[in-house]
Amino acid sequence: MVCDTGELQQVGVLPWRIRRDGERKLLLITSRRRGRWIVPKGWPMKGFPPFVAASREAFEEAGITGDISSVPMTTYRYMKVRDDGSQVACRVTLFGMKVRGTLSHWREKGQRQRRWFSVEAAAGKLDDVELAEFVRELETDPERLEASSCSDRRSLSFSGVRAPRS
Repeated sequence: MVCDTGELQQVGVLPWRIRRDGERKLLLITSRRRGRWIVPKGWPMKGFPPFVAASREAFEEAGITGDISSVPMTTYRYMKVRDDGSQVACRVTLFGMKVRGTLSHWREKGQRQRRWFSVEAAAGKLDDVELAEFVRELETDPERLEASSCSDRRSLSFSGVRAPRS
């Protein structure tokens, strides 16, 4: 999908949880090809709202389930490197997800790592500049995580959702 600015449009999830001691943690995954730390993201699904597609990407790429907000937290841009080495500008609409469960086996487990980080450490691991800046802002305003996922939060199951893969 291409947005008005000519950038490709993607949807993504910023997965989070609060530990028993009150510390906020963010879940990052590695990209398949270069092993960079990223958030789960992918392409919109025709016929489904963006937050549903984002939640499905989190399920497939990170093996997580949870409560996702239907209202985006932020957007960020990055340069996607294609298989042929060319680059294309992408804009990601990011939704907050309070993680309720992690699967021990999931679709892309053999292709990715997943790891929980403190908010500060996650910001340092991300090399998508705009996303890292947004995560750094969460250090000084941590309530934004909870607020983003509490506004019109949805729990989704993917047992019956089938979408074409591009």
